[in-house]
Amino acid sequence: MSNSSSAQPGAAIASFPEAAWGRISLEASDTLTIPRQSPGALLDVVVTNNSQQLLDPEAGNGVAFSFRLIDENGQAIPYECTRTALHAEVPAGEQHSQKIMVEIPTQYSDQVAAIRVGMLQKGEFWVERLYPQHPRLVQVLRSDEQSHAQNVLSVADQTWPRGQSNGLRWPYGSMMVSEQHKLMYIPVAKCACTSLKSMMVKLAAVEQAELAIQLGVHMVTDRFNTGVQLKDKPMDTARAILASDDYLKFSVIRNPLERLVSAYLEKFVYNRHSQRNLMHTRPLITVIQGSEDIDIVRGISFDEFVAYIIGQDPMDLDPHWRPQHLYFRGVRHLSRIFRLEEIEKLSAWLDQEAGVTVELTHKNKTRRSELLLAEVAAMTAAQIDELDAIDPASFLTDSNRAALSSYYEEDIRLYAEAG
Repeated sequence: MSNSSSAQPGAAIASFPEAAWGRISLEASDTLTIPRQSPGALLDVVVTNNSQQLLDPEAGNGVAFSFRLIDENGQAIPYECTRTALHAEVPAGEQHSQKIMVEIPTQYSDQVAAIRVGMLQKGEFWVERLYPQHPRLVQVLRSDEQSHAQNVLSVADQTWPRGQSNGLRWPYGSMMVSEQHKLMYIPVAKCACTSLKSMMVKLAAVEQAELAIQLGVHMVTDRFNTGVQLKDKPMDTARAILASDDYLKFSVIRNPLERLVSAYLEKFVYNRHSQRNLMHTRPLITVIQGSEDIDIVRGISFDEFVAYIIGQDPMDLDPHWRPQHLYFRGVRHLSRIFRLEEIEKLSAWLDQEAGVTVELTHKNKTRRSELLLAEVAAMTAAQIDELDAIDPASFLTDSNRAALSSYYEEDIRLYAEAG
């Protein structure tokens, strides 16, 4: 079965004929089990083309699968559900099997009893409107058997192979590549990584790219072989890309002191109970509190955080507060580094230099307020919880600013030159 369109480059592909949709059948299992704390689950669907036409995934504005949420009374719940593009051509008389992501929004978790799965010609119509017999009704069962993290991994396991690194050391293995567009992105933690990694997953045409983003782009690309990171490539290919001057190699950095405050607030205060965050924070909290039995409720203060950092070798620090200039050591032919607050310049540069049009946004922003509170740097996380949002600049006292400016001196120079 061919996966390429027969249309000439640049030519519009006609929509699949409406009359032919009556000869397209869809099959799916009768039930789908989704753990209650899960973002969703994968559903196997089979589309059979009994028409005399080629069902082309690029026809018209594109062909996709989607679903409607159905309550216990059989009524549709108004909600724009996830769409999954048809991944391959389906010639006349043939079948195509595919997994689609079924995601139940938290606000409807207790209302959904079933889903109605169907296909659509994007921007034009649902096939169900033409042929009411087309969609399949799938009963949704909820389960408490798996944790959220376990279910994310089980869903990902069905799509990508578990990560087998080629052995590249930090930071090279996590660098992301689109060979088609000749782009290499160097991720720096706490610098719009979520947005930029999501962009690269799409540009690299990762299988089930939208699913990777929904499940968590950091976990999926780090733990699985999606093909987007240099660790996923054969070693000879990875080394050739690192040495090549044919690639546009870019990154985004931020003011080093603002980055540190953001890391502290996100990891050690607002989301300090997260098991994923504790993987990064527990060793540091253990040292500061002097006990393996850490008091996560109390947490640590920013001043304690700073005192710990400036006493360590920079290479021994967690990547979220490791100096940013270390991410670029040994990278040849680095094209450009952008400042986080000027990320729109990256969008314009990619358009001009690579012909890539993207809309970049900065997710996971630190909470901001105009309230300055001089004593906050000495407060524990538990005490900060009692406060309203404050200006992050409150944490940068004269003393810790001076210490951090010395420690992150190379980052401050790099940031001044970026843009």
